Amino acid sequence: MHVASHKPMWRMLRILLCGLLLTCPACRYGRMFRSLWTMNLRCPVCGIIFERDAGEVTGGIWINATVTSTLVVIPALYFAFFTKISLVLLLGILTIFTIVFGLLFYRPARGLWVSILYLTGSIDED
Repeated sequence: MHVASHKPMWRMLRILLCGLLLTCPACRYGRMFRSLWTMNLRCPVCGIIFERDAGEVTGGIWINATVTSTLVVIPALYFAFFTKISLVLLLGILTIFTIVFGLLFYRPARGLWVSILYLTGSIDED
């Protein structure tokens, strides 16, 4: 297989990594967030609009909910069926994990969604 055929895959992975690292998928330099919870409307370097429509934030929330739920359900099933841990303790640990991980993964999930929007052409450079 020719090396050039891998270029689209590497480009896609690079753009998704930019999303996880909260950098602009277009220029790779601008920061997506200006504060802990506030995303920049535009890239401060190249000016690309990160989320053109107000409803686009739901994609990042969906990614966060899916990843968080997956990371909770799989261990919950394992511990519930294959260990003797008490149900109250298990629910307590998983509840705390869900809240903490959901908050910590909020920004990377939004960044991933911006990268997906960029890959699909929903946002592009002005």
